[in-house]
Amino acid sequence: MGNQSIISLTINGLKQRLDKDNSLVIQKTKGFVIKVRCLFNDPASTEDITSFDNETRWKIPGDLYNFLLIHNGGLIFESEYGGGLHQYSLDEMKSNYLPHMPEFCYPIGYYEGEYLFVDSRKCLNNELEYLFWDDSASPVDKWVNLESNFELWFDRFIVSQGSHFWEWRGYHNKKYYNL
Repeated sequence: MGNQSIISLTINGLKQRLDKDNSLVIQKTKGFVIKVRCLFNDPASTEDITSFDNETRWKIPGDLYNFLLIHNGGLIFESEYGGGLHQYSLDEMKSNYLPHMPEFCYPIGYYEGEYLFVDSRKCLNNELEYLFWDDSASPVDKWVNLESNFELWFDRFIVSQGSHFWEWRGYHNKKYYNL
């Protein structure tokens, strides 16, 4: 790995698979094959991130910080049907904060009607498992604890080609076949 972060390696690996239109063909469950695009924003500066931290009082964890220095958001696995992960820029994190969200959590992404959140308190305590998933309507005690940091979650999200890999543990035969 050398001095490169897992974030950097994951992004570079994804980009190597993209064609000239920033597209690739992926396979989803049950044999569904689809062409998707990946679009990345320009990087944020260290000054932008520091300003965000100071203005919001939300802590940006190191791995997300590394992502933002490479790309200040983007759209990953968007198909002709829409969808895909909208990885928020710093400005979008602020503008997509909703009134029902606890003040210590902030959204960093949106995917198919659901949000990816950082629990800033956990980041301040240097905890590694600070990511949560929600359908945007549940109270915070119903949010899914992803038991992950951004780097691990993002790497697995790319490897699973945009699937909800965190739900696979409970996805047994009866659920898969709707029995």
